[in-house]
Amino acid sequence: MKYQLVEFRIRNYRSISDIKLKIDNDNLTVICGSNNVGKTNFLRALNLFFNPKIDNFDADRDVPYHIVEGSRGAGYKTVLTGRFIENKSSEVLEIKQSFSEKKGIKEVVLEGKKGRKSLSKLEIEDFLNSNFSFFFIEASNIDIPKLISEIVNDAILPLGMDKRRGQTQKDSLEKLNQFIDLSKSAVKNIENDLTSIFQNLLKEVDSIDSDNWKLQIKFPEYDFLREAISKIIEFTLYDTNERKLETKGSGIQRIILLSLIQYVNSRTKKDVIWAIDEPEIFLQAGLQKSLYSRLLEESKDSQILITTHSHFFINTQNLKNTFLFEGTKELKEYARKEGFLFYKLNTMVYEGSDFEKSQRIKQNFGISKNDSWEVMPFNVLVEGQEDKDILTFLFKKFNLPIPNILIGGGVTKYPSYLRFLEEFCSDLEYKPKIVAIFDRDSEGRSIFNSLRGRHYKDIDLNCRYIIRADGKEYNDIELEDFIYPDILYDATNKILRRKKYKAIKKSDRLKRTSRAYNKSPILDFITDITKQNNPEKSSINFTQEGMKMILTNTCCQI
Repeated sequence: MKYQLVEFRIRNYRSISDIKLKIDNDNLTVICGSNNVGKTNFLRALNLFFNPKIDNFDADRDVPYHIVEGSRGAGYKTVLTGRFIENKSSEVLEIKQSFSEKKGIKEVVLEGKKGRKSLSKLEIEDFLNSNFSFFFIEASNIDIPKLISEIVNDAILPLGMDKRRGQTQKDSLEKLNQFIDLSKSAVKNIENDLTSIFQNLLKEVDSIDSDNWKLQIKFPEYDFLREAISKIIEFTLYDTNERKLETKGSGIQRIILLSLIQYVNSRTKKDVIWAIDEPEIFLQAGLQKSLYSRLLEESKDSQILITTHSHFFINTQNLKNTFLFEGTKELKEYARKEGFLFYKLNTMVYEGSDFEKSQRIKQNFGISKNDSWEVMPFNVLVEGQEDKDILTFLFKKFNLPIPNILIGGGVTKYPSYLRFLEEFCSDLEYKPKIVAIFDRDSEGRSIFNSLRGRHYKDIDLNCRYIIRADGKEYNDIELEDFIYPDILYDATNKILRRKKYKAIKKSDRLKRTSRAYNKSPILDFITDITKQNNPEKSSINFTQEGMKMILTNTCCQI
């Protein structure tokens, strides 16, 4: 490697307000953390940095929401800064990119220095284009077969063919051109007939001189054999059949994709940087371990950055290049939008000693040992960490045995998570039971109906709606309705007293089963009663995600 990326800073990009990673000499960088804390956004920003084109920036999407709708001003731009070291000379090169939009006009400003010398925009673009090949592989919203084809056509074919153009390739290209010349002769009569018909249709129009017009069938011209081949080949996996890649399983697709890393790394003269979002998706435990070893080996020749939810990619004995992302929400009011409150999302990197970091990562991953995550014979599947915390609290409070609780990362991710479990459990000697818990909101009902009755070979799935604490089953109830109401009321009152609001009285609690509120979710009821008891104060909406989190955390502390 000629250059190494040693530092990358992001300001005002999606959920990231200001974050900076300093990357050690180890070329495998691991980013971990819970869902929606900005891990993928970090890789997206890196992709934008290596492809700083106007079309790749969308202010409404890329500038944080609280700035777009709230503050605006000088902060209404995304700033990315990369710092490189030339390995041979140890010379430092720094590039700063500013992306902004004003009155519908987008602008990208590139600034840079190599040592003390300032770099022009053209020099910066040339540095990035001529020295680096950057590949971003996103975990979701991606057509893997299409991406594989792009890498094969744009990277692998040029590397494998253009540098070894011997007599065989010259002869093949000549024969291809001969075929094209013969084909041109074969379609000449078709061209003449079509031209004649076309001109007859136009000859009555005096304002158009079409005498020299003619219709032609164009044939492509190729300077390289791989240009012709890339248009007609199809990259596939031979596994006793030769079906297209899109017919293969998701795990096989990702293995094929990731296997291209070694080929590209071994043949290109550029410095290769791979940004891989959750490489463990759809891979069984054994394959995850194998892949991690492969990535470590390949990182000797190229820089690789990954995000992960798998402890197989975390080496707690060496955390120099492992970063734990954590997210916070800050309620802000801006003068430009007086009376409107905005949640400012902040992504932060956990700072601490190696021991403190390792304990924090283990806590975040819900593991006590760095060996394996186990799927037990009986498991409960919930949407998020807060759901797991609530259920764990309730099991402890009522002295019930705590089952193994799995986190799906949101109800819409249940289908892909269950496919992962299906592959993950294929080598087990037993068939685990998975009880998937669903809220009765519209999203929960939709996914429930799509999964109910579905058969899986290696897991026993049981889809269950959440029920209310009194056993009633109404639409729109959520996990909070499963909690014994007095626990929720006590937690709510603790929050209200802290904010100097009037608490929910015993007489208010009796209204829960009245006709007006009986079928409503309990958080709607709590929100309404709090508003009635505090008409002079700002409303508190306990159904919002931020307040839900505060309320459930307070419940767990009672």
